[in-house]
Amino acid sequence: MEKPAHTSGFAPTNRLRVPLVPTIIVIVAALAAVLIVARQPPLPEPSFDMLAYLDAQVANQENNKDVRCWSSTCKLQMFLTGAEIEPEAIAVRIQAHTDLIESVYREAEAQHPGALVLGVDAVQSVLQQRFPHDRDAAGGVKFILDGTEDPINILSTALSDYSDTIESWRLLHNWAWRHTDAQGRLTLRPGFDQEALHVLCDFLKSYDLAVLQHARRIARSEKLATIDSSAMKKAFNLESELAR
Repeated sequence: MEKPAHTSGFAPTNRLRVPLVPTIIVIVAALAAVLIVARQPPLPEPSFDMLAYLDAQVANQENNKDVRCWSSTCKLQMFLTGAEIEPEAIAVRIQAHTDLIESVYREAEAQHPGALVLGVDAVQSVLQQRFPHDRDAAGGVKFILDGTEDPINILSTALSDYSDTIESWRLLHNWAWRHTDAQGRLTLRPGFDQEALHVLCDFLKSYDLAVLQHARRIARSEKLATIDSSAMKKAFNLESELAR
């Protein structure tokens, strides 16, 4: 005898059922994880808001500096360096500077465990040890290399021209922004204080130009018409080539 056709509109009830207990356990575990995250105490507010200060510096410099847009900064870099810089090399430079700032921060933090803020002394100690250089009476900077290679001289006029850009503040801001959470809050503890940021900014101006000059030397030694990404990567080995 044939079974009557199924006409209820619902699926037949003789299909395989999914066990409810494991499913409930997974849901409860997920809810518990959400509650744990939600109950975590917020990060304590630092006495100095480093990210807000960097935001303000970039904004103020954009309003007051002669060289503000990115393309004008790149043209000035090429003029001061005396060589064309390929776009890929520019990207390498930005990432390498970000890594450099991060390494300075981590080293300063390691040398001052438990510090609430990293000040001028913490930054200068790292910079002087890793990037020895001389400064002349006119304000120029000289990086002396090991071996017979000529030193890299950054003239005071070049530093003055480069100070008309906001590039050093942009680099610091870019580095700090990579340490923000989903709400845009800085997660670094401790951070640099105001004076330490200015020391880093001044250092980046001279070291950035020194790296660019070094990249030009490398490109010329390899008979390249422009500074490519490979030459830029090699130029950031400058730290290891400085005379101690």
